[in-house]
Order: sequence, then C-alpha cells, then structure tokens
Amino acid sequence: MTTRRTYRLSPIIVLFLTIATTSGAQAQSSMKSINRAIVDGRFDTALELIEQQLEIHRDDPALRLKRAEVYSYSGQQEVALQELDALRIEYPRDVDYALARGRLLGQMQQDEEALHELRVATGLAPSYEEVWQLRFDLLSRQTDLEAQAERETLRRQAARRFPKSRWWREQQAGNEPQWTMFLGASHEDLDSGLADWSHQFVELTRQSADDPQLGFRIGRDVRSDTADVTLGANAEFEWSSKWFGGIDFGISSDPTFQPDTAFSGHVGRALGDGWVADLRYRRRDYPTAEVDSVVGTIEKYYGDYRFAYSPGLSRLDGSSSFMNHVMTVNWYYNEDANLGITISTGKEAESIGIGQVLETDVKGLVLNGRQPLNERFGLQWWLGFHEQGDFYRRRFLGLAVSFRI
Repeated sequence: MTTRRTYRLSPIIVLFLTIATTSGAQAQSSMKSINRAIVDGRFDTALELIEQQLEIHRDDPALRLKRAEVYSYSGQQEVALQELDALRIEYPRDVDYALARGRLLGQMQQDEEALHELRVATGLAPSYEEVWQLRFDLLSRQTDLEAQAERETLRRQAARRFPKSRWWREQQAGNEPQWTMFLGASHEDLDSGLADWSHQFVELTRQSADDPQLGFRIGRDVRSDTADVTLGANAEFEWSSKWFGGIDFGISSDPTFQPDTAFSGHVGRALGDGWVADLRYRRRDYPTAEVDSVVGTIEKYYGDYRFAYSPGLSRLDGSSSFMNHVMTVNWYYNEDANLGITISTGKEAESIGIGQVLETDVKGLVLNGRQPLNERFGLQWWLGFHEQGDFYRRRFLGLAVSFRI
C-alpha cells in the first residue's frame, strides 16, 4: 500500500509567491504598454509609463535603457546620452549598454567616440554580431586611410567569424554579380584488387549581394572501364540575416552506378553567438533502388574555427532506417583560406557496383583546404580514405583550381 504525503506551504511563502508572480505579470504588461506607445509615436506617454515603473522598480537598468531609447526617438539625444553614460559607469561589463551608447553616438555623428565604444563592446562580447555590423557600418563612412585599413581588417575577421552573414559581403562585392569557374579532378585507389576510380568536374557559380547564389556543374565519374556523366544545378537563398536555404538537383542519362536523379533541399538558421542549425532532405533514385536521407547539422563558429556535427538518418527502399555521423573542424587562417578535417562513421547506402546499392558500415577521414593564389585564382585540395564495409577501402586525392571570370 502506498502512502501519499501532503505538504502544506506556510501562509508567508504563499503570500511571497503570489506577490512575485503578480509583480512579474504586471511588469510584462507595463513593458508591452510602453512598447505599444513607442510604436504609435506617443513618446510622452511612453516616458510617463517608464517613470511610473521606476517609482516601483527604482533604478532598474532595463527601464533606464528603455528611457534612453525613448529620449533618442523623440529627438532628445543629449538627454539620452546622459542616461547611457550613467549606465556605462554603473555597468561597465554590460555589452548592451556599450552597444546602445555606440549606436547613439553614431546617430549624433560623433563617429570617433562611437567607434571607441564599439571597440570596447567587441572585446566584451566577441561573438555579438550586431556590434561588429554597426562598427563596420561606421568605418565604411570614414574617409581616412587608418579607418579604411581597420574596416578591411574587420571585414576579414567577420568573414571568418560570421561566414553565413551578408553585411560584410555587400560592402565588398556591391551589386555586381561575381562569376567563378572551378576545374577539378580526383583519383581514388582501391584495395582488394579492384580497379581505380577517377572523377573530373567543371562548375560555374554566380554570386550576388542581392540575388540567390547559383551553381551549374558537369561531372564525369569513371569506375573500371565505365563512365557516368552527371549534370547538376543548385541555388542558395537568404531570406533575412538569420534564415537561409537551398536546393540541389542532379541527373544522369542511363547511368551504371550513379543515380538517375538526385535531389536535396535544406533550410537553416543562424541562432546567434556563432551557432547555426541546418536541416537537409536528400533523395537518390538509382536504376535498382531508392535512398531517402535526412541530415541535421549544428555548427559553432568560435574565433577562427568552425565546429560541426551532422547526424544523418537514411532509408534504403523503404526498409529499416540506419544512421551515420559526421564531425568537422575548420580553421579559417585567412579570409579566403582554410584547413579542415572531417571524420565520418556509421552506416550508408552506396552504389558499390553495377546495379548494386547496399547498406554497409562506413568510416572515413578527409583532410581538405583552400588557398587563394591571387585576387582571381585559388587552389582547393582534398585527400583521405573511406572504408565501405568489407567490400573495399578507398584512398583518394583531389585538386581543383578556381578563377573569377
């Protein structure tokens, strides 16, 4: 027999919890009223509501920051600056007050002091992208050589820290589309007495600050004495500073080991503080089998490094599901240069021969890199190995040259 114990809270604790809950709800309701007044342009009303709340929550920094914002909106920028000066003195480690003060100083055309404040804010929160963007915008309107050099340095750092963002690209590329061509090839050495494989490709990409990124590709894969030719196209979109996605499609006519058609689509979001999440669906239709896959990716950008983990769930011809895992680390040692290592393990469905698509255990390791040669030409390379169950082990090396048209 189970005995149920009943605990009774003391009247004092009940009263305390009631007051705390009621106060929190009232504070949220008051802030909504303040924000609604700001949106409607009723700045005097917003200030009155803030003063009423400050009588209850004396010297609350969030309310004081809101008061400074309202003063700024109503044209009382000097009064707003006095409030932000006081907050910066009282809370010197709070990056939001430094950002607000830097933004206001920029609006007041006091760029030198604003940039100093934003440099401090960058040190307080190195992954706070809004601070970087505002600092970059202020530097972009300076004409002296020292500021231009700082902006270029900041742009290179932002390219490594926020590679998914567009704000630093737009200043670089403007509205002119940039076409780039890639020519590449790889060789794969198989054990177990199997013939070597090879791959050649040509790819053309178009990048623009205002339009989707487009890519067109033709590839030729050779296994033994058989070659498959594949045509492909892809597009990458950005709907805002946070949301992005893309689609990819490939087709091969009468293939021997490649899929007849392959399609993938993905959507992702920048989560802030260097975190990015992405979800991709992929389908491959072979002459004798169909493979469906869903891959999730979580990325973390930290300084000059990128860390990513991608678990994938696949199904071959509607059978039971199986998973694989991919871990990647990249080092961006320059704006357009990087080194990377990728480790993969788990199970995959792969075409291992003519008309054979099988689920096998896999594990692999890839080293890759990119190095610009000058403003137009770049070099990409990759090498590693891939074990496909007990069937074979592949060792491969590839090289590609890119040049801007």
